Amino acid sequence: MLNGILLGHIEGGEVTGTVDESIRHAISKMANLHFVSNEESLIRLKQLGEDVNHIFVIGSPDIDIMLSDSLPDWESVKKKHSISFDTYAILIQHPVVSEVDKLDHDMDEILSAVCASEKNYIVIYPNNDTGSHTILEKYEALKGNTHFCFYPSLPFEDFLVLLKNTEFIIGNSSCGVREACVYGVPAIDVGTRQKNRYSPELLANIQNTAANRSEICTAIEHVEEYRIPSSYFGTGKSAEKFAEILQQKNVWEVNVQKQFLDTAETQQKIRIYHNEVCF
Repeated sequence: MLNGILLGHIEGGEVTGTVDESIRHAISKMANLHFVSNEESLIRLKQLGEDVNHIFVIGSPDIDIMLSDSLPDWESVKKKHSISFDTYAILIQHPVVSEVDKLDHDMDEILSAVCASEKNYIVIYPNNDTGSHTILEKYEALKGNTHFCFYPSLPFEDFLVLLKNTEFIIGNSSCGVREACVYGVPAIDVGTRQKNRYSPELLANIQNTAANRSEICTAIEHVEEYRIPSSYFGTGKSAEKFAEILQQKNVWEVNVQKQFLDTAETQQKIRIYHNEVCF
């Protein structure tokens, strides 16, 4: 930015219930060109003062991979990662840095619920945000339980195959919102980490619960009612749209020096303010 180099930001304009939302918006304010997942994100960027002529809706690039024919087959992924389960669910729980004081209790409730379900779980470790050690300590106590397989991480393509074939996904990972809906996989969104990131009316595969054993157990019992696909974040054509946009000459003529563009409502309020001050 300081060297006058154009910046393009993919998947800006989205909201979450955690601190990465602030980072996302900060990047958007430094970027000159925006490649967003849907119209909702476009509206938010416009509200942030971005020029609508520099915002392009292309969908999420992840979906291109999800709907491609190049993913490995299920049996090879199971063999590669020594997964013996024929049926399973996926558990991914990250810490919420603004709620670390609740994390010990929340994990006890979540793990009590999934254990009570007597289902098999592929568990992916949390990210490195503050509080991750608490989650890992809770997982250590389950290492001898044959219903659980633990993985620090998985290659994205392998994970997609497991997601596509899972009974449901549970926790607070964004993949329960963004990726699960593409395959119509039921998702149980626990807590506030994905707060405001999706509309329940548009993503009908998601149940939101508190970190409460009873609520989670009830949600698990009803997962089959939520096997509903959605194209909310794109249709798998992001790369094509991205390439088409970059081939347009006017895209490269954008002014490196950005200006904050007020919405019509803000302009009206400023005019009223100026009149009050002047008179």
